[in-house]
Amino acid sequence: MSERAGTGRSGTAVLATEPGTRAEAFLALSELLTGFGRVPLAGTGQTDSYLCALDAVLPAGMVDELLRAAGSLPEGAGREAAVGPAILDDPKLGPVARNVILMWYRGTWTALPAEWRAAYGASPLDTDHVLSAPAYQAGLQWVAAGAHPAGALQQGYGAWAAAPEGAGP
Repeated sequence: MSERAGTGRSGTAVLATEPGTRAEAFLALSELLTGFGRVPLAGTGQTDSYLCALDAVLPAGMVDELLRAAGSLPEGAGREAAVGPAILDDPKLGPVARNVILMWYRGTWTALPAEWRAAYGASPLDTDHVLSAPAYQAGLQWVAAGAHPAGALQQGYGAWAAAPEGAGP
């Protein structure tokens, strides 16, 4: 078996994937795109859900093409710099990669541009929508803002009276 389960921040299963798996490749790409490390990304419990969402919305083979492009980036210091020209600037892969970023941060899928859909294929699932309640709650936007998902997690009595961590005076 290639995965070991645990429990993430959202209370959903977290999969610790072994090297060489598709989920591991997706996490490696997601690290580059989001700026978050593998552990926080895996800790959301959304890796498999996001891969399934991508497979459902995108034309067959598109996710694997994106993962191959990420896998072919140079190792070391130039890896992060290579993401822009190799993936984000690519007319086919760029819009998908930007949606992956939004997916991790917001737990939503954003419809791909009409030009992209005309060129590479359209899916009836390619609409703006929240992927799931756990995806919304696990969104990296909450971590980045030092906040809690609105309407989803209890903050505790009087939490509204305290400024977020790192906020100015």
